[in-house]
Amino acid sequence: MTNYVEHLQPELRVNYCKLISVSVDDAMNTRETRDALGAAWPFLMDTDRKLLHELEMGDTTDSRHGEIYIPYTFILDRDRTIYKIYNGWWYVGRPTVEEIRMDFRALMSRRADWIYTRK
Repeated sequence: MTNYVEHLQPELRVNYCKLISVSVDDAMNTRETRDALGAAWPFLMDTDRKLLHELEMGDTTDSRHGEIYIPYTFILDRDRTIYKIYNGWWYVGRPTVEEIRMDFRALMSRRADWIYTRK
């Protein structure tokens, strides 16, 4: 998440884009994480993991360690429809700053007002 704070956060406001993180930690740990990162976007909490279960984001294939929650990233359009989903760990499923930037550009290019005509 440090990369998002350092490289993407400065561009978000001027480009009318937003991030939201959802944490399974309690309020104190969630605030401490947000503050330590210097993140300016909202961090929501799902301490009882209700949302994770509703969205079936748990991986139960490892019986030794029990349920593990798979990290997801959802890219949403203005009307909150899902444009793209990233899921998983490491380089396989986590989007890079550049991938998120390109997704936002693709969404912005759908807007009727994204190209300014010259007179």
